[in-house]
Amino acid sequence: MKKYFYQALIISLVVIFASCASTEKKVSLDPVSEDFLNKVRYIITAEESKIFLELPPESRGKFIEEFWRRRDPSPTTERNEFKELYFRRIEEANHLFRGAKPGWLQDRGRIYILFGPPNERQTNPMGGRPMDAYEDPRSALQSQRQATGEKPTEIWVYYNLFSHLQKPQEIRLVFVDVHGTGDYILTTDLDETIPGSLHAMVQPNIFQVHELSKEEGVRQRQFFESGLFNFTYEILRTSDRGANSNLTIRLLLPYKKVIFLAAAENLEAELRLTIEVRSSKGEVIWADELNFPLRLTEKFLETNRASSFEMIVPVKHWLEKGEYAIYLKLVNSSGEQEIEKLLKVKI
Repeated sequence: MKKYFYQALIISLVVIFASCASTEKKVSLDPVSEDFLNKVRYIITAEESKIFLELPPESRGKFIEEFWRRRDPSPTTERNEFKELYFRRIEEANHLFRGAKPGWLQDRGRIYILFGPPNERQTNPMGGRPMDAYEDPRSALQSQRQATGEKPTEIWVYYNLFSHLQKPQEIRLVFVDVHGTGDYILTTDLDETIPGSLHAMVQPNIFQVHELSKEEGVRQRQFFESGLFNFTYEILRTSDRGANSNLTIRLLLPYKKVIFLAAAENLEAELRLTIEVRSSKGEVIWADELNFPLRLTEKFLETNRASSFEMIVPVKHWLEKGEYAIYLKLVNSSGEQEIEKLLKVKI
């Protein structure tokens, strides 16, 4: 009896896994796009990177423009001080830090780009960690106590880090040339050094690179907490001969990412989804445009803020075995939001 049970279980699992069409995750990037992702590695968010990699090639240029515009502290002027500062620090890091790798790709270069030049820089090229005569060794962090020996060492001190967010924090970072190549490795554990609520902001984002005012910092934080207009998707194999469909796309759009307009007693958003399915030769074999009007009460939105709006879209064209490209464009005309994706599907 158990034998038949396990056989049935295995068959069921095979059917479940076979019901999903495979999507290719590897994305080929043109040189400009590849260079962009490489250069902004310290400040691009995980969500932005995912969106960029899912874009059709022809839409990447627009994304790059908007990427820098989002970080522009004075968008009404021609200059983008943030962008200028970021690339200037890359050049300075390459000049300041020599080694097997370009300076901006080293740990010192990364910290320099994100935090700027330290207020104090203690160097000991002969090895060992330079100790402050007034410092109590027992108060040293574990990561600092480990950075001893005969390796070239540097300590960077920042007096007013995060001053635009709360009470200024004094941060001490230890770098050690472990392999003798000139590439100093950051040995300080940032979890030990930076208060918990602030450590999250050491991850790639805009807060460290530009000396934002408190008001600007709050505005940017709110923007990124709400997230960019984006949806997730799932490609499902189906079999509906009546609708001539063997592929369905399921989209989930988080309510918190949608800009709603107030109308009478409701909040409204007008969503329009454009879809194109192209063959491996680039021919459009099926296309459609669907409207999804949202009419929600404030109470519903408040209760379901963390939930998502589901859109089920059957591809009404029977797809034979092969590779296909699915172009999706979702527009919220109420809030002037739009997002595009290119999905590679193998049947």
